[in-house]
Amino acid sequence: MVANLDDINSLLKSKKLNVTEVRQQIVYALMQPGTALSQKEIEEWLIERISTVDRVTLYRNIKTLMQKKLIHQIAVGPNSVKYKLAGKHKSAEHPHFQCELCNRLVCMPHIKVDAEHLPHGFVMKSTKLIIEGVCASCNGKV
Repeated sequence: MVANLDDINSLLKSKKLNVTEVRQQIVYALMQPGTALSQKEIEEWLIERISTVDRVTLYRNIKTLMQKKLIHQIAVGPNSVKYKLAGKHKSAEHPHFQCELCNRLVCMPHIKVDAEHLPHGFVMKSTKLIIEGVCASCNGKV
């Protein structure tokens, strides 16, 4: 889903957000097909396009976009997170598939993580499920 600037501006305004160049570029970066990016990767994307952006501004914008449920955070390792455009699914409470070859991260909202299967007395707060393997594009390359 690659969008134009008008689409991005409409998306930001629909969430009652001020349209800024940093927000536009973050959303645009995450709209690229199969894209989930770390904060560092988003920062590199921004530096290529708007030359300077400080980390505090980037952090605040990512936090705001998450609070507005425009993007979600995905834990991809013990100390590593990536961000992805939320799309139809408004939270990260679904599994993701990560290709071991190209690192593509794909949402899998059709697979439900159901709290009713927890042992008696257990309470689910959040889920962090990454299914690792080889995506269809890379499968022929193995």
